[in-house]
Amino acid sequence: MEAEAITRLTEGLQPPAIRAILVQCLTGEIAPSIAISRLLAVEGAPTVRAAIDDVTHRAATLSRAGDTMVRDRVDELTQIFIEKVSELADMGDETKSRPGPGSERKSRPLGPGDRDEPRAG
Repeated sequence: MEAEAITRLTEGLQPPAIRAILVQCLTGEIAPSIAISRLLAVEGAPTVRAAIDDVTHRAATLSRAGDTMVRDRVDELTQIFIEKVSELADMGDETKSRPGPGSERKSRPLGPGDRDEPRAG
């Protein structure tokens, strides 16, 4: 019964590598966090998000009464993906706003003693 639910939720998902990882996750073979890391290694975040959104939508519309375990796995996968993407975005924002090496020196005018020239004195 669980295999049937997983087939309903993942049938036709593309690319095949994404589908295979999602099937492993939904069967409980791998944890959602591992699945997401593998998904992101195979495809970019937009493709992974589209696949997870598709599976989530299917779980909401195609699930049957006996699909509780699979629906719970889909919910967990979705939640972890959202958290992971938020972390990645936060790290990206942090590296964009963090000054790089030597940026302080470039951002202010040079004064006496800032160059490798001897001071008059």
